[in-house]
Amino acid sequence: MRYQTLLRAAWTFALTAFLGGTGITVFGQGGGDGGNPGVAGISIDATGVLRVMQVDPKLAAMQRQAALQSKPRNELKTSPMRMVSLNRLESYVNKQLQAGVALSEEVMSLAGLQRLEYVFYLPETKDIVIAGPADQWYLDHSNRLVGLTNGKSTLRLDDLVVALRAFAPGEGATSVIGCSIDPTPEGLKRMSQFHSNVASNGINAAQLNSPQFVSQYMSGMRDALGYQTISIKGVPKSTHFAQVLVEADYRMKLIGIGLQDPMIPMTTWIQKTRPRPGANALQRWYFEADYSTVASNEDGTAMHLVGKGVKLSGELEGVSKDGSRQRSGKSGDAASNTFTKEFTEKFDAIAEATPVFNEMRNLFDISIAAAFIQDRGLYSKAGWNLGIFGSEEKFAVYGASEINQVETAINYVIKDAQLMTPIGGGVHIAARKLVDPSRVSVDSSVTEKIGKLGAPKDLANDQWWWD
Repeated sequence: MRYQTLLRAAWTFALTAFLGGTGITVFGQGGGDGGNPGVAGISIDATGVLRVMQVDPKLAAMQRQAALQSKPRNELKTSPMRMVSLNRLESYVNKQLQAGVALSEEVMSLAGLQRLEYVFYLPETKDIVIAGPADQWYLDHSNRLVGLTNGKSTLRLDDLVVALRAFAPGEGATSVIGCSIDPTPEGLKRMSQFHSNVASNGINAAQLNSPQFVSQYMSGMRDALGYQTISIKGVPKSTHFAQVLVEADYRMKLIGIGLQDPMIPMTTWIQKTRPRPGANALQRWYFEADYSTVASNEDGTAMHLVGKGVKLSGELEGVSKDGSRQRSGKSGDAASNTFTKEFTEKFDAIAEATPVFNEMRNLFDISIAAAFIQDRGLYSKAGWNLGIFGSEEKFAVYGASEINQVETAINYVIKDAQLMTPIGGGVHIAARKLVDPSRVSVDSSVTEKIGKLGAPKDLANDQWWWD
């Protein structure tokens, strides 16, 4: 699958002109049919431009249920705890590719693994194993690998390989993996000038109620801001991994400004935001890790991840007339704090409706697992150097076009006079920091649990997963 050079609208902003008691609050976002509710889908045109679709979640569930009913119950491969040996998987994939056999959905979905809860090393067999709950793998209508019985996204082999390469054996540690979608200083400066010009001419109530005026105003704002810049850290831009980071960030902002229905009851930022006269700040929302426990056994050969995995945070940045930005150290306004808190609390439900959020959380899980494997020397213990997974020539994961810029699009709502400059954002995975021995608790129960998760004695030579 090819992805776009210009992803339309992965960045959002809000701006109002000072109008002596009345104002237009302009909310920016990307292209696609953001005003219609539904589950996120992706389409790519002949020029490689990725666009967002909205799919009826009920229809998607009906399609999955139809597939489920056609499959005999005794063939459903579900498990509360599935183990996947990384080095056995790599050996199996290598043999398949050498034989000219296309990789199956079973392989690409890591046998339906849906959360990564454990990482451990088995000294008897020298296996590096990841483990967690799994469902029967299924490729849905939008080409996402999901569980057939529950619809949740599975982990993906190509994403896992990207994470393993970021924390490869014998390589330096990757400090941060993530993305940021931001306006340029030049765009912010032009926006400030445009706003000043409009405000100096004055706007009356009749104009506020004129669709033609609002359309012209929004078009002027769009032209003033121009393209926004996407920065990817820690992983190559031309990967599915990077595309998920950007899409999840974009979807979150659409929900916050009321242009995508979260499909569950919740309070969005646009519903709560109120005028802040004189304020000139860039409101940022970004995802970061949120594990209640990162625990290890005493010898550092096993790790247990517990918790939601992801939280949404907010921060205010000051913006000057020349377009420069300064961090304020403040978490955000009341509306932002309400939105980020509720989004975090309801993350599981939101992710069930919009699968890309589950995909993003999977990236958090596998990044931390890869950092742990590297930091605790499990590669050398297993005598494994990633094999073909470490070589792009032998196992290609750079199949997507690089995402470099976004095009600003506009929506609006009429509110009291106020000025709010762009909403930026991003995704921040500090995997190396999270697995630092000083931050990981030692828990004897991890050893006890791992003792029950070893490989079966009758494991076949080409078997790479078991329950």
